[in-house]
Amino acid sequence: MELSQIEAFLAVVREGSFTEAAHRLNLTQPSLSARIQQLERYLGGQLFLRNKRPIQLTTLGKIFLDYAERAVGILEAGYTAVQAAKTGKIGRVTVTCPFSLATYLLPEVVRRFTSEYPQADLLIEAGHSEFAVNQLLDGVVDLALAAAFPRFLAQAHTLLRLHDEMVVATSPLHPLAHAKGIPVQRLWDFQILIIHWGAAFDAYIESLRQMSGGGMHSVVRVPLAAALPMARQPNTVTFVPRRLTAVSGLVPLDVPDFHFPWDAVLLTRHGRLLTPLEQAFVDTVSAVWYSHQPA
Repeated sequence: MELSQIEAFLAVVREGSFTEAAHRLNLTQPSLSARIQQLERYLGGQLFLRNKRPIQLTTLGKIFLDYAERAVGILEAGYTAVQAAKTGKIGRVTVTCPFSLATYLLPEVVRRFTSEYPQADLLIEAGHSEFAVNQLLDGVVDLALAAAFPRFLAQAHTLLRLHDEMVVATSPLHPLAHAKGIPVQRLWDFQILIIHWGAAFDAYIESLRQMSGGGMHSVVRVPLAAALPMARQPNTVTFVPRRLTAVSGLVPLDVPDFHFPWDAVLLTRHGRLLTPLEQAFVDTVSAVWYSHQPA
C-alpha cells in the first residue's frame, strides 16, 4: 500500500467520480483507476460500487475511509512539524529571571511569544539575579535575565541590555505622592521599606540615610514578594525599578537628588549559539521592553 494509492482513494471519495478525481490529481483516468485497483488488491476487496452515480463506497470502503483520512492527516501534521522545526517554530526555551522582571516584564513576553509560537515549550524559573546566573552557568537553563552587575557581565555573554533606573516609590495616597522637588532627607520622616537589590544598592541607601540624619523611623528589610503589599501603605516609602511601579500600584516620587541606574541584561553562556527559537524569545523581550516605555 502506497501513499499515492490512498490519495487516489480519498480523491475519488471527495469528488464522487473517477474522472473528476483524476483531474484533481493531474492524472489520466487509467492511471487513477490502476492505483485504486492496486489498493483494492492489497486490501482484498472492492472499495467502490462503480455502477452507482455518484460512485459510492462499499462496506470495506466505508471502514477504510476513516483510517485513510487519519493516515494522511498524520503525515500532513508530520510535514508541518518538520517545517516548523526547520524554521524555529517548535522546540524549547529555558530561562531564569529575577522575581521583579517576572512581575513586570515576563507576562507580556510570555503572551506574545506563546501566541507567535504556540508549539514551543517555554520553561521559566524565578529567583534573584545570582540564582538566575548560576542556573545559566550550570547548564540548567540556556537564557538568564539578571541585574547588570559587572561580575555577571564577565561570566556570561550579553544578548540584550535593558535600561532602567531605581526610583523612590509610594502609594498614590502618600503625603508626598504629588509633591515636586522632594529633598532626600524628607524620605526618612516616613517608614522606609528596603528590598534587597544587592550590596551596591544597600550601600547607596545607607549613605543617603547617614547624610540625611536617619530620620525618626526604623528601616524594614523584606523580600520583594512581601514588600509590594506593604509598600502600598500610605505612610511607607520604598525603592523599586521604575518599570515596576505601574504594575505594583505604586507611583514614583520626584526626588531630584536620588539617582541609581538599574539596568537588566539577558544572558547566555559564552561561546553558545542561540537556536532560532531562542533568538525569537530574545527579540520578543526586546520588543516588549521598548514598546512599554514608562512615563
